[in-house]
Amino acid sequence: MRKGLFCVGAFFFASIVNAQQKQDSTTVEQLKEVVVTATKIPTEKKNLGKVVYQITPEIIERNQGRSVVDLINDVPGVEINGNYSTKGQNLGYYIRGGRNRQVAILIDGISVNDPSSFNGDFDLRQIPLSQVETIEIMKGTASTLYGTGAATGVINVILKKASENGFNGSFSSYIGSNNSQENQSNNIDDLSANLNFNGKIGKVDYLFTVNALQSGGLSAAESSDNNIKFEEDTFVRYNSLLKIGYNISDNLRLGFFGTFDEFKSDFDAYDFFKNSYVDADNSMRNKQNRFGFTPSYKYNKGELKLNGFYTEIERDVSPTDDKYKGKAYGFDIYNNYNFSKQISVLLGLSGQYQDMYQKTMFSSIEEGSAEQIFYDPYVSINYHSTFGFNLNAGTRLNIHDEYGTHFVYSINPSYNFSTSDESYFKLLGSLSTAFITPTLQEIFNKKPSIGDLKPEKDFTLEGGFEWYLSNKLNFNVVYFYREETDKIGYDFTTFQTINDEGVFLARGVEAELNYQPVKKINFTFYYSYINREESLLLKIPKNKLGVNIAYHILDNTQVSINGKYVDSTKDFGDIELQSYKLLDLFVNHKMLNNKLTVFASVSNLFNEDYQEIAGFSTRGRNYKFGLQIDF
Repeated sequence: MRKGLFCVGAFFFASIVNAQQKQDSTTVEQLKEVVVTATKIPTEKKNLGKVVYQITPEIIERNQGRSVVDLINDVPGVEINGNYSTKGQNLGYYIRGGRNRQVAILIDGISVNDPSSFNGDFDLRQIPLSQVETIEIMKGTASTLYGTGAATGVINVILKKASENGFNGSFSSYIGSNNSQENQSNNIDDLSANLNFNGKIGKVDYLFTVNALQSGGLSAAESSDNNIKFEEDTFVRYNSLLKIGYNISDNLRLGFFGTFDEFKSDFDAYDFFKNSYVDADNSMRNKQNRFGFTPSYKYNKGELKLNGFYTEIERDVSPTDDKYKGKAYGFDIYNNYNFSKQISVLLGLSGQYQDMYQKTMFSSIEEGSAEQIFYDPYVSINYHSTFGFNLNAGTRLNIHDEYGTHFVYSINPSYNFSTSDESYFKLLGSLSTAFITPTLQEIFNKKPSIGDLKPEKDFTLEGGFEWYLSNKLNFNVVYFYREETDKIGYDFTTFQTINDEGVFLARGVEAELNYQPVKKINFTFYYSYINREESLLLKIPKNKLGVNIAYHILDNTQVSINGKYVDSTKDFGDIELQSYKLLDLFVNHKMLNNKLTVFASVSNLFNEDYQEIAGFSTRGRNYKFGLQIDF
């Protein structure tokens, strides 16, 4: 059966070709632009069987003052729920109708999952945008390359690199308001500062950055009584990053990194008897340490790379004194060998050890009693023909100490119809499977009547096209169909994890149009439609569309406008969440030989009143002013 599917998949084809630079709110496309997330090696986007979205340095520069989550939330098919609430709000990463557990989050290609969290996810609030070089978002199954959890998409945050030209540095800061729709004021409640310096001394390059952010002025929950105002809930974050590289030779490089992240967030409580939120003095402190070793060796026919990492996470909740600790260490070693200019093979082996500790008023899990270990050998083949046909195919075997072995595969063909040296039309397709191993939280909080939770299994089919017309116009459309079996669910009557019976479907369409009528102005339009069972569509809008207009008023001055419509949806308890429309304005201006950049923004320009999450606050119209000094 699997062999049959593998053969059938090889006849699927994929999307458009056009050699142009594409600049928009989420992507900058070029004919020879390369990405790494889709294949783990640099590959031209025109040769891929998937649409990979890039948030480039140019986009980040003109969106200063925004967050990593803000920019990812502008990608079609992606909905990050909770992003418009207080900065301490838990985030839901919904890609193609999936949930947190089905999205793999990477930093520089390394998994950053939290073993102590219920969904095994990573909190993107930890990463300040000032540390980021680019972000790649690949939607669809990627389990063959990235293992468990990569069922609906991969978000790869690529951090800045050290400068090759001696010493460089920058300081950036902003201040702003943080109001709800009902309570508008001119108070400064949002502050951030970031210091970055990097350079090269002989064979050693380095990058060090520190960031601090404080936000207040807004209560996490909304009072059900208009005469009672809840107190503000503050959010404070500190972040530091150190990267060191040592080039032993032109071919051999050693890399080291270390990060420390900490944030404290206040939040309110829920009164189950009164069925409403109440003002409370709850708070959570989250600390995370990550260390890694990333050597690489280039040789005549390819490259050998190792990503080794250790992660330690602590979360404390007061006044209940709940404590959570998680640790994970692992490796991913892979070798890419080029048999010719047309064919390369990537062989890899990844492994990970996870453990957690939990102590709450309801349960206790001792350290060492909640371990899991898995090893995954995998292979990926890349073929780029001289006549337009491209194929990426791979397979992976997950070997788990509790759940045995699970086999997944992927086939991503595409075909380029080149119409000129500056344009192409590409058909693309994908056939793939994925698995999601239960998290430690789920394993040790499952329903007692269940012997073992089953890993979730996904089957995904994609098809579409990309069309590039010179450097003025490009367009892509992708259709996806996904089946979930042995879905990992939650029993709200017992507050325990279960496997939901049956097959659950998700299907939809994503489209993006980029148009540059003249050199100084660029339009981007995007649309996504997601259809699945209503009970599984909670907080996930069926329809979402957006527009971005970027205009260089002067050579050193740029204005951009983001508009967005988000369809109505429902929250738990069958609570209706109304549709809403947002309009944001951004301006930045460079001066002093581009050494000084000043920027300003107005978000939710028309002060739209809406809720992302039932009972929780959302931000109204707010202002932000800042600067960046390069030295």
